[in-house]
Amino acid sequence: MTKLAQHMGVAGVNRLRETEAVEAPRFHRLGLIDRHSAETLSEFCRVNTELDSTASHLANLAAIQSLLTSIPLIVADFFSLFVSLFGSSALLERLFSVETTQVERLSAFLIALIIIPISHLAGLYPGLGMGSAVEFRQLTRALACSLVVFAGIGLFCFPPLWGFYSASAALAFVVGLPTAMTVRFVARRLAKYIPWWGAPVFIVAEPARGIELYWRMKSTLDQGFRPLGVLINPEDYWDNTDLFKDSSVPVYDIRRADEEARRMGVAWVIVSPCAGQHVTQWLNRSLAAIPNRIMLSSSQMDLGLWDDLFCISHSSGIRVGGARPSLLQLAVKRGLDILLTLCILIMGSAALALLCFLMRVSSRGPIFYGQKRVGRYGREFTAWKFRTMVMNADQVLDDYLARNPAAKAEWDHKHKLSDDPRVTMIGKFLRATSLDELPQLWNVLHGDMSLVGPRPVIDSPTYDAVYIYDYPDEFEAYKTVRPGLTGLWQVSSRSRGVYELRIYWDMYYIRNWSVWLDLYLIMRTIKTVLFKEGAH
Repeated sequence: MTKLAQHMGVAGVNRLRETEAVEAPRFHRLGLIDRHSAETLSEFCRVNTELDSTASHLANLAAIQSLLTSIPLIVADFFSLFVSLFGSSALLERLFSVETTQVERLSAFLIALIIIPISHLAGLYPGLGMGSAVEFRQLTRALACSLVVFAGIGLFCFPPLWGFYSASAALAFVVGLPTAMTVRFVARRLAKYIPWWGAPVFIVAEPARGIELYWRMKSTLDQGFRPLGVLINPEDYWDNTDLFKDSSVPVYDIRRADEEARRMGVAWVIVSPCAGQHVTQWLNRSLAAIPNRIMLSSSQMDLGLWDDLFCISHSSGIRVGGARPSLLQLAVKRGLDILLTLCILIMGSAALALLCFLMRVSSRGPIFYGQKRVGRYGREFTAWKFRTMVMNADQVLDDYLARNPAAKAEWDHKHKLSDDPRVTMIGKFLRATSLDELPQLWNVLHGDMSLVGPRPVIDSPTYDAVYIYDYPDEFEAYKTVRPGLTGLWQVSSRSRGVYELRIYWDMYYIRNWSVWLDLYLIMRTIKTVLFKEGAH
């Protein structure tokens, strides 16, 4: 007798088999996994046979839209690599008096062409809905592969110049990566104003969620999706007429989704799990005609930034990332922290000395200011900053808030003030450029902090009491990682938005952490500091 029979008894096993036979009379000789796959395939093929020419038309339209959307990104990648490689090789040629004409024109042009198929294989075209960190990872890989080919050309075709080719490739990578990311960013921002760029998309969700998704996607058109409206059942529309009228969001009958899609040229649909079982992916024939369907994550299907598709026998599924990184991943993160911190300190030593001098002569008091913060495992540590406030800052704040109800409301809402009376003149400059955080590089070397992570929490009723006491589960998650000098909240919102947005970005970072995300955020921080994004 099998273990199942021992556990349930023979009668129980027979009842289970009878239940399965009733629920799934077809394909009954297949195993449970194969039976499930066969039934899913059969249902898909049944729906597919019922589709008319609309499905084929939309599939062809999707291919055309992908090609048109890819064109600006292809041009951006070609231009970035050609300019970086041409400039790097030309510079080294003149520095080391190397006599060659192949590198400056034909080789650079060839490698700039090679990055196009490599980027396509990396999924960078058409790049619809691609997150910035994922795009950074894939672009890094594509650029590195292209430049390895360039170095190989030097090794096999011009052996005496192999060192020159390798040096040119290395310099082109250092210059080309930020150049390519910047040019791609500009290309996306400009392309979103071109009518034929991107993919029109419908949204399937319950009314409030559909309206929210519509406006959020409207604000991120550079990702390539152009929302045209929400598909909904008539009864749901009449129950929420005022909601849709107030939001000015176009609404279409989900029962005629295929007709509307053909009329408006829509080959993509976003399906929210809260839309209900009547809009499931395959059972609704009108939705099945739309060739590209994206199912959003939910509490039942937690999808992360780095999840991948895997084959399981004849089925397929999404690999969901683990809850904690491995010791090797943590070691890589720590090594990256130490290496980059030492580089910053060495290259920026003169600037740090100048800031210390300015702090000393501009206002009375110490140069550095230490404040207790909550770190990993809930341990307290002293986070160091350049002092940007007057000496009696707490008393000045209390008096100011007592006299200004509007400022008190702003402080309660954001835990920040747009016009803080405690900040000195040079302190305003340091805060606007985030240079006041530089002494925390010592905390990174010491191991209290990381270069990238959630912003350190202050266990004080004046500052982060909301985080600690109103969001205890999120605070426990915060304590599993080292707080960071920079992070998603700093580059995404910084001084803008409600306080809860900080908690949201902290949880997003913990859920989706990888070395690639850290590297992307470090590069993104440079842009934030240079352009003073989100500064007061």
